[in-house]
Amino acid sequence: MSDRDLYRVLGVDRSADISDIKSAYKQLAKEHHPDKGGDQEKFKEIGQAYEILSDDGRRKMYDMTGSTSEQPNGMGRGGDPFGGMPFPMHEMFGGMFGGMFPGGPGGPGGSGRRREGKSPGKTQELPLRIIDYYKGRNLSIKLGRHTFCNYCKGSGASSTETCGDCGGQGQIRQMVQMGPIQMLSHGPCHMCQGKGKKHTGKCDPCQGRGLIPEEKNLDIKIEAGMMSGNTIVFPGMCSDNPGFTEAGDVTIVLREADEEGDSRGWVREGNRLKTSLTINLTEALLGTTKVLKGHPGFPDGVPIEIPVGVQNMWTGTIPTLGMPVRGTPKFGEAYVSILVIPTQEELDALKKQTMLIKTILPSIPSPEQCPESVRSGRWSGL
Repeated sequence: MSDRDLYRVLGVDRSADISDIKSAYKQLAKEHHPDKGGDQEKFKEIGQAYEILSDDGRRKMYDMTGSTSEQPNGMGRGGDPFGGMPFPMHEMFGGMFGGMFPGGPGGPGGSGRRREGKSPGKTQELPLRIIDYYKGRNLSIKLGRHTFCNYCKGSGASSTETCGDCGGQGQIRQMVQMGPIQMLSHGPCHMCQGKGKKHTGKCDPCQGRGLIPEEKNLDIKIEAGMMSGNTIVFPGMCSDNPGFTEAGDVTIVLREADEEGDSRGWVREGNRLKTSLTINLTEALLGTTKVLKGHPGFPDGVPIEIPVGVQNMWTGTIPTLGMPVRGTPKFGEAYVSILVIPTQEELDALKKQTMLIKTILPSIPSPEQCPESVRSGRWSGL
């Protein structure tokens, strides 16, 4: 780097504090980053200016001499703007550019170092009707994802070459100036991530992205008796992530869909099914047979007998008419609430035949006088 005005390179005053210098550097680094179409030499010049002006000792020396050639350690081997630092600065600032800092993981010349383990997973809700939970169902859904390119193995490069910074050794030795002390630094080459090789060129099949799109079919098996909130996991079916060694899991979460038609009258509570049935006064007094519509296991309806003398808001229990118990041959119960609503004709008859009705029905029966089926609230059969 020639002895240019470092303050002018970063566009700051000589009185600028460290926060102003950092802010200016970040802005210029983003603007001139090679991966964003910037000039490589300009980017290096900005990095070198920042390295000196952000270090109190080196800045004082520069302010006194006006020269960068007298700076300790020069600029590190190969012109690496962070080569003279005792720690990998590219790891600190790599996140500024989405992990695309020169020499850092995923950047030009980097090896794409990946963290061990799975990348974050994804969750998708799947709405299902009660009949799907009752009978079970097999279905297939298409999943769009990205996988590492087979040609470049996810690097995005067309070829590899020996790293010139470390001569293919993957290690760099250099003198580091720490105030008045000089130390010999020995560690992985930042430009090749210690691999000794760098990726070059752009892979044609993936256009340098390292990933290619694909579609996968997920075969989903809904077991009879499953319920809303249950999950089905497909390991490793997320898109490949350059930052991780394994793809994340896709998790399908089951939900209840809005019902249509007669099925809207049925509500599930665990292994139970609940519904209501409206009858008139005559049917309540004399008993009747009704057909429950919309039951997921009986498309033609379920015939049930209404006991004589059933009362309004009475709830009967029908064994084995509920939902399947997952993994067993058993079924839960069904609860049927009876709503007694007299018709207009019945109301008119009550008004006209009051005396006759009192003669026929001298008193309202007590609960003890009601049939056993009404008192117990359980029906023995359909």
